Amino acid sequence: MRCNLSHIAAMAFNEPLLLEPAYARVFFCALGKEMGAGSLAVPQQAVQLDADGMQLAVTDYMTGGPRPVKSYQVKNGIAILPVSGTLVHKMGTLRPYSGMTGYDGLTARLKSAVNDPDVRGILLDIDSPGGQAAGAFDCADMIYRLREQKPVWALCNDMACSAAMLLAAACTRRLVTQTAKIGSIGVMMAHTSYEKQLAQEGVDITLIYSGQHKVDGNSIQALPTGVRADFQRRIDEARRMFVDKVALYTGLSSEAVMNTEATVYDGQAGIDIGLADQLINAADAVDVMVSALNDSVTQENTMTTKNLTVAEAVSQENQRVMGILNCQEAKGREKLAQMLAGQQGMSVEQAKTLLAAAPVAGTDSTGDQIMALLEAKGREQLARTLAEQPGMTVEQAKTLLAAAPVAGAASTGEQIMVLPEAKGREQLAQALAEQPGMTVEQAKMLLAAAPATGTASTGDQIIALPEAKGREKLAQVLAEQPGMTVEQAKTLLAAAPSVSQPSQVTLFERFMAQHAASAVSGGGTAGNGEEELLMSMP
Repeated sequence: MRCNLSHIAAMAFNEPLLLEPAYARVFFCALGKEMGAGSLAVPQQAVQLDADGMQLAVTDYMTGGPRPVKSYQVKNGIAILPVSGTLVHKMGTLRPYSGMTGYDGLTARLKSAVNDPDVRGILLDIDSPGGQAAGAFDCADMIYRLREQKPVWALCNDMACSAAMLLAAACTRRLVTQTAKIGSIGVMMAHTSYEKQLAQEGVDITLIYSGQHKVDGNSIQALPTGVRADFQRRIDEARRMFVDKVALYTGLSSEAVMNTEATVYDGQAGIDIGLADQLINAADAVDVMVSALNDSVTQENTMTTKNLTVAEAVSQENQRVMGILNCQEAKGREKLAQMLAGQQGMSVEQAKTLLAAAPVAGTDSTGDQIMALLEAKGREQLARTLAEQPGMTVEQAKTLLAAAPVAGAASTGEQIMVLPEAKGREQLAQALAEQPGMTVEQAKMLLAAAPATGTASTGDQIIALPEAKGREKLAQVLAEQPGMTVEQAKTLLAAAPSVSQPSQVTLFERFMAQHAASAVSGGGTAGNGEEELLMSMP
């Protein structure tokens, strides 16, 4: 769908806007380009962009690709994940929908939040009476596992019973409101029998089956005593697992959890029994969590300092110093090792890396040893070439030099002309060779610093890129940008539309489509940004 530019312009111009400054600049660059604006000025920042600069600002912004879509709200670094209604095993949606929350969607959102660099902690906003046992224990175990990576708190707002209590128990900390209801750590099962109703209506249903327990619990017969006893055994086993999980997650004893006898506790009573940690107003939950995380970081830093006694500090420092001085890499580099050991904060591993990269004292490089050979006398040019060969050993160079004829006493000019650095710089080499008093070493340094003939500048390389075709004007602007590399220009050019192939979608439309998050639907249909999360659900 094409944008109605006149309508957007009417809302964007001469009206107060609440936009982040960097985004506002790119927005108006994109909109201005489509409206034919030739420049953009931001007086407060002394910014003046021409048409090419506006184009560059938009393409540079779009190079990073679409902004990731979050399936949760982030406030002050806390990801808020609603958990409401009946809890079900496989719902196929990320968010609560139609009075239900799926364990699969909750797990996917948790993993996403843990991997989100903008998220410091996760808050489960729970208002649920519970739900299916299937999937509940796996989801709780995942919460318990992920809380080791980032703090995961639960806000019981205003109910966290049964399966919801299991999820809350798995969290790092549990907050409750004054009227919250938590607990109900028990298991139930219902059975319906239509046997008497069917008999009254004269309906006779015959079950034909193979396997003694194939039709256990069917609804057309009263529940036999043996089947009821078997169901009771399964319920008791599920309750025991429920109790043990809550005990593991919260640190309570299994006996204490079992003794609750599935009681539902209100607010403060839940804290008194040990199922919750703090009574708060729901509106303060995020601020309370942020404050606790900040205090935790401060306390950890303080405890680390306090717990380190003077004796321990001295011992650690001695270990560090001796580790540097006595390491294998310090051999032959004792002076450097002493200097590194004297540097506060220098670790043994860092010192080893630096020492290994330094030459051993008194040991010449292979190239220096080759140049110092007796056989190199009169064959200096060949010796220099051999010294620069990767993998060349001293013995190999000695053999080759011995087999080569001794050169006559070449003039300084001739030696300069045959230098490897003279290749592609012959005209400069000739000029240097004719300079009175010019030494070979001086000429070598000057030649190495000069550009070789045929080497294109960065700007020329950018203009010559295949991606510059149809985008010559933008390529010229990029080529003139200080510090612009060929790879950066290549990326920006590839992202810009070609003049020879006009797109049916305007630059402004592509910019808006990329920045906008996917629409949130009420049901199971997710935006493009959520497809990967949905596909990752078990």
